[in-house]
Amino acid sequence: MSYNKIYRSLRYLKLKKRQERPNLRSTISELVTEDGCKVYLVGTVHFSRESIRDVQQIIQQVQPDAVVIELCQDRKLLLTLDEQTLLNEAKKFDLYQMQQAVKQHGVMATLLLMVFLKLSAYLTEQLGIAPGGEFRTAYREAQKIPFCDIYFGDRPIFITLNRCTAALSFWDLMKLFVGVYYLKTQTIPIGKVMMEQTKQKDVLEQMIEMGTEEFPEFFRILVSERDVYLTQSLKQAAKPIELPQVSQADPQQVIPSVVVGVVGIGHVAGIKKNWNKQLNTQELMRVPNPSLPIRIFQIGFAVTLFGLKTFFYYKIAQTLIWLFD
Repeated sequence: MSYNKIYRSLRYLKLKKRQERPNLRSTISELVTEDGCKVYLVGTVHFSRESIRDVQQIIQQVQPDAVVIELCQDRKLLLTLDEQTLLNEAKKFDLYQMQQAVKQHGVMATLLLMVFLKLSAYLTEQLGIAPGGEFRTAYREAQKIPFCDIYFGDRPIFITLNRCTAALSFWDLMKLFVGVYYLKTQTIPIGKVMMEQTKQKDVLEQMIEMGTEEFPEFFRILVSERDVYLTQSLKQAAKPIELPQVSQADPQQVIPSVVVGVVGIGHVAGIKKNWNKQLNTQELMRVPNPSLPIRIFQIGFAVTLFGLKTFFYYKIAQTLIWLFD
């Protein structure tokens, strides 16, 4: 039996396992491309076990040809670490890690990343569950499905963070840092039961949206631009599948693909809004130059980091001289 014949047989076997009318919960939307390909869009709450069950169920039911996850390649590690390790990593963003991040991505993007890591660690402690459980479930379930590709559909995180810092003034950024710190220290603890019931809006995204009126550009870049980018990623993944010919006389067969997209529930409305539009994401990948005050702050921060590192090595050298003198 030829390879093409085996491949087609396995494809048809997969089609037989697929439920044509899956049980769609209220958090799952069905989108269709111009080619007839289907996208089952799962809107998840990042700290919810119910969302994890939703993702697992829809993937098992529709046996997708692709799964698109609201992560970028830089955050791929989130899929392989356990919850306790993720919590520990969020807490111990040390001086060395900060220096390496500053070298690669700049001061302000690194500071924003630290803010989000600390906020994520706080929510993890409050809710007893690490973020990204729905993405880890989607990744594991997709690996069980034959002929299922996995795509990282989000814009690179440091491009997003750098665009955020370039769009805001220096004082806006300082107010943002102070505001998020205040939320972290003053927010009333969130009960697990309340969290599971809050299916219309993710708590982390709720906290971000609280500053929308104060920082509209920040929200536009962090959420609305990524809605466009995620929409484009889902469309690119949802392409018809050409089955190989078994013989010269055999007509070419094309079947519509089925895709499962796993995104935060705050992105669902934006993706639906952009679904039938012609999209161009090139501009969304450009990083504008930051303002002069921010550039001055970046230089000062980098000099301070260098000074701390130099002082650290100086103290080590002094200790060694004292020991061997």
